[in-house]
Amino acid sequence: MDCLKNIVVGVDFSSFSRCALEQAARIAGWNQAKMHALHIVDNSMVNHLKEFWNCKRALLGSQDAIERILASALTQLEELVGEQKEVSAHADAMTGTPFLELLRRVKRTSADLLVLGANGESDPSKGAGTLATKCVRKAATKVLLVRGYHDNCFKNVVACVDFSESSHRVIEQAIRVAQQDGASLCLLHVSSSPWKGSNYVPRPSPEDQQRHSDSLSERMQVALQPFESEIHALQVKTNVVENAREADGIVQFIESSETDLVVVGTRGRTGIRAVLLGTVAERIVRESPCSVLAVKPDDFKYDID
Repeated sequence: MDCLKNIVVGVDFSSFSRCALEQAARIAGWNQAKMHALHIVDNSMVNHLKEFWNCKRALLGSQDAIERILASALTQLEELVGEQKEVSAHADAMTGTPFLELLRRVKRTSADLLVLGANGESDPSKGAGTLATKCVRKAATKVLLVRGYHDNCFKNVVACVDFSESSHRVIEQAIRVAQQDGASLCLLHVSSSPWKGSNYVPRPSPEDQQRHSDSLSERMQVALQPFESEIHALQVKTNVVENAREADGIVQFIESSETDLVVVGTRGRTGIRAVLLGTVAERIVRESPCSVLAVKPDDFKYDID
């Protein structure tokens, strides 16, 4: 994640979003980028408050009260942003629909990265929250979902490689994180052997199965070749695992290792614009026990207005 200029981070004052803010500040510091911290009071909450105030016949007009809430939220946000030292940052609080306002701010600032807590007040055991998942699908930039209380350096990074066009960008971004944090890097490919679980595909000989496995390992090395000059100082390994379901293989590998960041492309072999890589990236985003960096293709677009 090098050469970033603008980073947008959504802050809802939950503990996870505070970790997201600290990660955004760290990354902004790496790149000397500007950080744009944004808190959005959902329109639905505003409408409920207006109904409450109208029923109670509050002395202050509802609009004045909302402005006071925004001013208080902005003060809290500025205090949090102020704790991030040596980072160029801007804080803003507003009303609106969080998903739309985050994407509009990404567009307005030409953001290179959107950072969010994987969960707000939702139960983290049920996976990434609805807002975070929706932003991964639709934001026209890279999205980092910070899982749990991970506010410090990443130590073990896994890049998911499926040999699609997006794999090059996934490896590139994973290398940048590993370089900047001094992390170890693993390139992971999950192979679903076509003869497994089938009654009509002939099972190859053990020798042919080994040749198939060797060919995948060779393809992993080929995928790394464009980055030879960048990885010589890194601890890099490749891993090919077999699983009938690609997403299962990735999630199980992450769970069984000490991975704290998984990098995944949001469009791979499917070639479908503006959606994730089938159900694979969806499941990684929802079920990964660690933070997730979702990398978009260059031609990704989503019209919000």
